[in-house]
Amino acid sequence: MKRWEASLIRWGFGLASASGVVYGVMKYFLAGSDPDSRVGHPWQPAALAAHVLAAPVAVFCMGLLLRGHALPRLMGGEREKRTTGLALTAIGVPLVFSGYLVQVFTGEAVRKVTGWLHAAVGIVFALAFALHMPASRPPDDAPEAPPEAQRGLP
Repeated sequence: MKRWEASLIRWGFGLASASGVVYGVMKYFLAGSDPDSRVGHPWQPAALAAHVLAAPVAVFCMGLLLRGHALPRLMGGEREKRTTGLALTAIGVPLVFSGYLVQVFTGEAVRKVTGWLHAAVGIVFALAFALHMPASRPPDDAPEAPPEAQRGLP
C-alpha cells in the first residue's frame, strides 16, 4: 500500500468517524434551547453536512483497502491481525448500506431504527479500525506489483 493511500484512508475514516460521533452527540444527547426545534445544537446541521461529505471518501477508502490490502493478505494466507481485518470487512457492508438507507427511508420508525443501527455499527467500525491499524509500521512505497503477482500467479 502506498503512503498516499494510507493517509487518505486514515483521514477518510477519521473525518467520517469524528463527524458522525459529533453529529450523534448533538442529535441524541443535547437538548436545544428551542422546544419546538428538532436541532439539539446550532452546529448540528454542519456536523451532518460534514459527515455526509466525508462518507463517500470513506467508502472509496474501503475499496482501496479491499484491493490493495485485505484481499492480497487473505489470498496470501497472512494470519496477523486477521480477526480485526475480517471484522472490519464484515462491518463495513452494513455500515455503508445503513448510511445510505437512513437518508432515503421516509417512515419515522424505520428511519430511527436504521439511524441507531448505523450509529452503533459506525462506533464498532471506528474502534475496530483503531485496533487494527498498525501505528508502528509505515506503508510500503515500493512499486506496485502487477495484478498477476498479487494473486500469486506466475
